[in-house]
Amino acid sequence: MELREFAGIVCEGIQKEMGEGFQISVMSDVKGVASDRTGILFTGKQRCISPAIFIDDLFADYSKNEKDMEGVVQEVIGRYEKSMKAVHDIHRLDLDWESCRKCVIYRLVSRHRNRKMLQTMPYIPFLDMAITFHIVVGIDEKYMQTIKIDNKLQKQWNVSVEHLLKTAENNTEQILPFEIYDMERLASKHGYENLPYEEEFRNTNMIVMTNSIGIYGASAILYPGLLEALAQELERDIYVIPSSVHEMILIPAENKCVYEDLSLMIHEINQRFVPPDEVLSDQVYVYIREENKFITKE
Repeated sequence: MELREFAGIVCEGIQKEMGEGFQISVMSDVKGVASDRTGILFTGKQRCISPAIFIDDLFADYSKNEKDMEGVVQEVIGRYEKSMKAVHDIHRLDLDWESCRKCVIYRLVSRHRNRKMLQTMPYIPFLDMAITFHIVVGIDEKYMQTIKIDNKLQKQWNVSVEHLLKTAENNTEQILPFEIYDMERLASKHGYENLPYEEEFRNTNMIVMTNSIGIYGASAILYPGLLEALAQELERDIYVIPSSVHEMILIPAENKCVYEDLSLMIHEINQRFVPPDEVLSDQVYVYIREENKFITKE
């Protein structure tokens, strides 16, 4: 059994145990050249904290018959409960602005798919997406915790959405540095090997951009100067494909005839491989390097 299949079975077991109040999904991280980490994300429908519990060590235990699947499921739930104890009572956390400002980060989410949620929190439109803001509570090799910045907390802080953006710009890349790797690694990790357009783009220089833990890494596209520097290095405009909320696929715009095919490809990825709550957009963007801006069609 491969890690991806293992993670999916673990997700199903946890979902059964936790019930409809939670959305349990697989999160992946590629860090460095030879290290893969995979985690389980616990998103509570009535909770603002979403820990990610990493399971690579449990896969090793399972592979060596040191744990059975039920034992793995219970271990992951136990780790989740342990992580939540640190923030069991949100009201006890010191949520004043001075204590939180160095931990404020941003994420990119689908504006259309999150219309209800966006009514409750500050955000900035970006193309057909939305930039949302969060507080990093903790990150380690076993889990990651964040708190959504909602309208109530923004009002308590008395800060504008523009100030939140500026603060997040200063923090996000430092807390979650960008990572770049090739498309083959993403395809093998997530099972994209059988896409109908794979052969056409097999020799295309596809680049995957995410962050250091692979969670909501699509926001790396917002890091000041990053895409501009990459486009200048490539000496090309760049097609920007929102693979999911966790990563962007970048392709040097050498062949302007492939735009429609890329649009079909991202639609296929979203339909077949990406969980609905992780879909970012069906739109392919074009980054114009000479103008330092995005357009949504040629």
